[in-house]
Amino acid sequence: MQVTLLGTGLPFPNPRRRGPGYVVRAGAGGFLVDCGSGVVVRLVEAGVPLDSIEHVFITHLHSDHYIDLGHFIICRWIYGDDAPWHIYGPPGLRLMVDQLLEMHRPDLERRMKIRSVRREMPNIVVHEIDQGLAAEIDGVRVSAFDVDHFPLEQPFGYRFDSKDRRIVLSGDTCPCENLIRHAHRADILIHECMQYEKWAAPEIDKGHTAHAHTSPERLSLVARDAAVGMLVTTHMMPDAVPRELSEIIRRDYKGPLAIGEDLMTL
Repeated sequence: MQVTLLGTGLPFPNPRRRGPGYVVRAGAGGFLVDCGSGVVVRLVEAGVPLDSIEHVFITHLHSDHYIDLGHFIICRWIYGDDAPWHIYGPPGLRLMVDQLLEMHRPDLERRMKIRSVRREMPNIVVHEIDQGLAAEIDGVRVSAFDVDHFPLEQPFGYRFDSKDRRIVLSGDTCPCENLIRHAHRADILIHECMQYEKWAAPEIDKGHTAHAHTSPERLSLVARDAAVGMLVTTHMMPDAVPRELSEIIRRDYKGPLAIGEDLMTL
């Protein structure tokens, strides 16, 4: 298995760090986790054909994690793939996909008129899931696990297990025992890393941040306790300085560390 970081940023527009998104590749297939702003372009830059993605996993229904989903649906359809594909996520995902398809229906119907072969609407199978095994495809088990991301009721992290590798993605979360348990001895843990003091929006209640996100100081302890093979940071502020993040995380975590960058492949 290998994983490519497509977007390592936040909701703030940032050409260097696009919105959250990751592609896990095993064999001929690929799994997309989250679909933030710019992720479709990053897939092209990474050399990943859109029709090779048959399974999409959404961690939670904050817009920075799904805002490019409509773009993905349209582009995958334009490229000519009518085979069904699957999307997994928390309750509310089905309504969101239905609304996206309805919004884009006039455009798709106009595009159907200029094709010599009749096309149907995108064939998307929606799976609203709970914690546990979400899918098993070609020897890869994908499990969802609950994390803590106030005020959402059911945000997920995801774990990918093959015969000899384990990759874990935290989604958005504050430190929590359930994540440490599911990430224990993972080969790679890709975990959000947000510096609370850099969150500048004046209307945001700063009191919620520690219940929703993980600072580099706290991430250091998470990675240490989970005893991961490698820690990779993501979901970083636009003005995050990699050297500073590394120095903070190194205070308690001594294992292999990568400060994530868009299009980094591990």
